[in-house]
Amino acid sequence: MLDQAIRFGAILAQPEFEAAGRLLEVGSGFRGITAFVRQPVVGVDVNFSETPTATLTALRASATELPLKDRSFDGVVCSDMLEHLPEGTRAAAIREMLRVTRGALFLACPCGRSARRVDALLGRLYRALRVPLPAWLQEHLALGLPEPAAIRRALNETGARWREIPGENALMHFLVVLLISTRIFNRFWNCWLYRNPGAARRLGTSSLLSGRRLYRRLWVVQPAEFVQKRL
Repeated sequence: MLDQAIRFGAILAQPEFEAAGRLLEVGSGFRGITAFVRQPVVGVDVNFSETPTATLTALRASATELPLKDRSFDGVVCSDMLEHLPEGTRAAAIREMLRVTRGALFLACPCGRSARRVDALLGRLYRALRVPLPAWLQEHLALGLPEPAAIRRALNETGARWREIPGENALMHFLVVLLISTRIFNRFWNCWLYRNPGAARRLGTSSLLSGRRLYRRLWVVQPAEFVQKRL
């Protein structure tokens, strides 16, 4: 859960998240952000590998065709999902998530050259050790990671207002993946996070994660309709 705490912690630390009452998570899996918040969450995914947590209402659907009404959620979270879609469908998924948002979209994903290099290095390391590649890494390598410029362009085409927040640096991500691949370290971090509910927020904004060569970026996005109302 250390890697999840880092990426969700950055979202929890954003002021817009405080106003996010009714929450949707796209690409939630069986747990997602419910590991770090008490409020109920509607989670969308194409498959749920395990029984969803008690506070997650699971909905099987595609990110490009959400069976939900316009502006039906105060906040929409999408963390490390976009890169698992084919490149040609990513802009459509962004439009769909903004369609159902009446407050803010929190969009985070690994992207750019440094992230691709880290994934390639991890892939070579797993193969050298003759260890099967995790499913998430297989998809990263097969589908390719988004370019930050492509995400900015997709957001601008919707008329949304957004700001971009740098996430964890590439070296830190590499080290975290190595740590959580060791069972004893993974258990230690899981226990520590369960005993320290506010730790994810602190981890997500730690100065240790900063750097010029980023693995992940976060966009906090307000849809065009919300921007027009405020103007």
